[in-house]
Amino acid sequence: MEDEQKLYLVTLVGMTYAVTGVVEGISYVVANDAEEAYQKVKKRLDKKDYGFSKDRELCKVELLASTDEYTKTRTLLYL
Repeated sequence: MEDEQKLYLVTLVGMTYAVTGVVEGISYVVANDAEEAYQKVKKRLDKKDYGFSKDRELCKVELLASTDEYTKTRTLLYL
């Protein structure tokens, strides 16, 4: 049996808009839990040294969908 995967919307304190390019502060992430979702985003930004460290802090994580057939989000995630 596969582990349940979830789709999260991760929003950081900063980098939530851009005139050109990718908005780094708002990301969709597939992970097992909210902490893992944030850490995936933070790890990438830390490695690339994008923005200031204060901009990489977590604002919110929202659960959007899940691979579990009986998810409480009522939205299925297909991988």
